[in-house]
Amino acid sequence: MDIKRTDQPPKALAPEEQQALSRLHDAAKAFEGVFMGMLMREMRKTAPSDGIFGKASASEQTFSEMLDQQRANQIADSGSLGVARIIERELRDAVLSDASAEAKSKRVDGEF
Repeated sequence: MDIKRTDQPPKALAPEEQQALSRLHDAAKAFEGVFMGMLMREMRKTAPSDGIFGKASASEQTFSEMLDQQRANQIADSGSLGVARIIERELRDAVLSDASAEAKSKRVDGEF
């Protein structure tokens, strides 16, 4: 059984640890957005493509895909699903143990 001591205040994080945890948070949220996008895409495949005006056009399908991805990103940003929170909790110790190397690595725009 893992029991944590509550009589000691939490240790303050160093700047590189804060940066590493921030990157972990961003990556976990992005992963949750991608996961939700994939889930919505698969769910949409099960729905009939015929609407009240007939078969959906290519532009309607594109719009639906874009709308689904935006919805997925909003769900990820809200944290209501909780996948990102679980990923952060599970990877926190591993990221903090290598925080100095993580802080030194260069971040490429759009990369987590």
